[in-house]
Amino acid sequence: MAIPAEWASENLVHAEFSGAGAGTAPLTWAQQVFWRSITRFGSNHRFLNLRRTVPVSARAGADLPGAIRAVGALVSRHASLRTRLSVVDGEPHQETAATGALPLLLCVGTGDGAQAAREAAGRLGDVAFDHTAEWPLRVALVTVDDRVRQVVVVFSHTTVDAYAAEVVLRDLRLLLLRGDLATPPGLQSTDVARLQHGADRRRSERAVAHWLREFQRLPRSPLTPAGPGLDPPLRRGVLVSSAVDTAARLIAARHRVSVSAVLLAGFQALAAGGSEGALSGLFPMAHNRFRAEHAKAIANLGQIGFCVVDLTGRPDFAELLSRVWAASLNGLRHAYYAPPALRQAFEEQGIEFDSAFLPYHYFNDVRLPVGGIDPVPEVSRSELRAAMTRSTFSWTAGLHQASWHLLTHVVDEPTGIGITLTADTRHLAMDTVEPFLRGLEELLVKAAFDEVPWPWSPAGATPTPTAGPVTTDSDEVAYAPFQGGRAASAPLTWGQRAMWRTVEEFESPAAYRVLSLPRTLAVPARADVAVPQALRAVGALVARHASLRTRFRRRDQELHQEVAAAGQLPVGVHAVPRPADDPDGRGAAAALTARLRESRFEHVAEWPLRVALVTVDDRVRQVVVVFSHATVDFHATEIVLRDLRALLLRGSLDTPPGLQSLDLAARERSVELRRSNRAVAYWVRQLSGLAPSLSDPVGPAPAARYRRGSLVSAAVHHAAQVIAARHRVSTSNVLLAATAAGLTADRGQDSCGVVVMANNRFQPGHDDAVGTLNQIGLCRLDLADRPGFAELLSRARRAALNAYRHAYYDPAGWERTFTELGHDHKTFLAGYCYLNDARLSPDADPDPAGPDGAALRAMAAGSSFRWLTELEQFPWRCRLQVRDAPGAVELVVTADTRYFPAERVEPFLHGVEALLVEAAVGDVPWPWSPARGEDLAG
Repeated sequence: MAIPAEWASENLVHAEFSGAGAGTAPLTWAQQVFWRSITRFGSNHRFLNLRRTVPVSARAGADLPGAIRAVGALVSRHASLRTRLSVVDGEPHQETAATGALPLLLCVGTGDGAQAAREAAGRLGDVAFDHTAEWPLRVALVTVDDRVRQVVVVFSHTTVDAYAAEVVLRDLRLLLLRGDLATPPGLQSTDVARLQHGADRRRSERAVAHWLREFQRLPRSPLTPAGPGLDPPLRRGVLVSSAVDTAARLIAARHRVSVSAVLLAGFQALAAGGSEGALSGLFPMAHNRFRAEHAKAIANLGQIGFCVVDLTGRPDFAELLSRVWAASLNGLRHAYYAPPALRQAFEEQGIEFDSAFLPYHYFNDVRLPVGGIDPVPEVSRSELRAAMTRSTFSWTAGLHQASWHLLTHVVDEPTGIGITLTADTRHLAMDTVEPFLRGLEELLVKAAFDEVPWPWSPAGATPTPTAGPVTTDSDEVAYAPFQGGRAASAPLTWGQRAMWRTVEEFESPAAYRVLSLPRTLAVPARADVAVPQALRAVGALVARHASLRTRFRRRDQELHQEVAAAGQLPVGVHAVPRPADDPDGRGAAAALTARLRESRFEHVAEWPLRVALVTVDDRVRQVVVVFSHATVDFHATEIVLRDLRALLLRGSLDTPPGLQSLDLAARERSVELRRSNRAVAYWVRQLSGLAPSLSDPVGPAPAARYRRGSLVSAAVHHAAQVIAARHRVSTSNVLLAATAAGLTADRGQDSCGVVVMANNRFQPGHDDAVGTLNQIGLCRLDLADRPGFAELLSRARRAALNAYRHAYYDPAGWERTFTELGHDHKTFLAGYCYLNDARLSPDADPDPAGPDGAALRAMAAGSSFRWLTELEQFPWRCRLQVRDAPGAVELVVTADTRYFPAERVEPFLHGVEALLVEAAVGDVPWPWSPARGEDLAG
């Protein structure tokens, strides 16, 4: 029996089983649908694998052998769990085994084992089932102190549905507690298949006739794509709402219908409310458990129903609910059919089956009944309204194909109901998803107490688009509306393209955090800024700068930036609970910054900034802003914060904004093309014959490969200023020269290449531009005549100026050129050190006198080195970052330790520091080592 390759080296045991019902049978009708989808489109396993967990109390005392026996007894009892799929004579069949063994994954947990169970469920569920070789379930046992505390089961949806999974789990609980079951099992998958291919065929014929009859009532109005859509085209938003749950139960009780019917009617109201047609097609998912023999069947019985909802006369919501209730019952009664027969019947009528249902709507309520009578909630109008403020919206993974352009799934959530809306962006704008769900919530809350006339959604109920994560579960979320002029679209700027490549390379959250730009703006108490005033300022800021209203879309296989004319930005509002402990809110701001940076930006759905307000005694004291580096660079964040400060204090700005990303993109497609060509030609010349400093590995890659070391040094800060003032260069030039010295002093290289980051702000109009302009440039320093450090400084200045002049170019053209020259454009620069001076004002008021040598040496003695968190991946073999620190400079080396070993990092940083200290006193000859002999290169 095959097991997933991911389990090959895991701790496994086997649960042996032996049971009745061995043999083969055709696929059930539901299995036929899944099999056709898998063979045509591949397995959408992350969406379809059913993940379940059975907690085992400490009191139950399940030992490992007992749990293994219980699982074996469970599989023995249910033939469906011993069934695999195979192709016999060209036709798929299911085959049930009489005996065998199920591999069980053993995991060790702590506490109640719940965390280990969640991790195991993710691992087991994220791998596609091999339906021909694997059993249709995977099981993990989580032990704590040698007792089984959690049983994780992942089912293949090809064999069981959610109802069958609940029956199986109920049996498993009883087997864990009692050891056996006296009652006989229900129908199994092969039993259901034999019925469907025999006695149930007449029921299928009636269902197919219903589908054809009802479909002929609908007008033939094919859905024409409004655009190319996103990639993937189907985007999914999730609203979790206790208000929807409560309101739906109130409406259901009053009208004596099911809660599912209320949700279905609400969905249909929002989906069809803007339509001019009198008839609308609706496709609800049916569990097909109505028949007594199907109630406990261990099989996948779910199939899609079809009904037509009559909207004639523009009924109010109560009447619409009655019509939807009646129509959906009719559709669910006719949701048990042979899929090949249904397809054939439509095709015989000349109807293209695969696209016929696209203009209509799909609804699937996958909540499970809890049993008993659901009490009518006791809630006031104001309480229900208050519950709406606690609803949360988020985006989840998109899909590549579906038979409908609008789909809804309903699930249980701990805090209410979770409603997932899937919209095909070739037909509906992605920005309609959240307003749709919010409008559905508003409609049901209104209908819980009042009659709602057509068009069912009260005026003003649908909000403008929002995007962005909620900061914490406990923070209030307010909204900053903005109205910023026209909507527009353009290709990405050169800086955005370069950054987007980096965005796609960084996958782990730890690595991705380097691509967000966190900033904090302190608000003085005397400014007396309340939350509404701050929200107006944030809204005005986003309206002012089109770059802050920009998201990414894929058009004709190319990424574009799209600017929204209007919308609203979610803003977290965090009140400091104990003002005496955090009087200016700085502690809360630091915690909010960390949380806002945790998740990567979803550039398709999210605005490129996340904002939170920290209040102390009801007044805003800190504004936390985390920017996406794919839209703005560090210089741009300073401009934006300057404007925000003015808007908070004065309420408006008189000066026009600088160039935005759209403006930059337009210039780059026209007047800047010649500059790009010159820059690429410069790169080709400079790289010719330039050997990388880190070309060869020094050993095998250790487990923690990408290490980060930090040196905070007041000596570097002051020494660099003294040297810069004396030699009339910038402190960035000083650090470039010191970096080149540290890399090459003991290697005898005739030249050194250092990649630098250029902010590209020296171009006309770029100084106040709000966009991503920074790109990398290349410095080539000639070292053949072994110059002293003073001469090296002069050469570093010329090389840096040359690099900055040629660091503004089209990345696509750059990549194409070096690919044609035989380079892998993604990796061939990795052997050159990358120097990134990220200080805001590196050369503010340099002091040519400064501290003397003794003082600088004393400062160096007080420098502190520490290791930072490792990265999981990194494209450079050595990067040196220069950061601001209070009264000092922080130097951070990120090293690929296969090429730049960890033991070299601290000596390298201290060597740079020592060189600068001595160079502040006098010239240092080649090999640029200070007199006391520190090893600059490690």
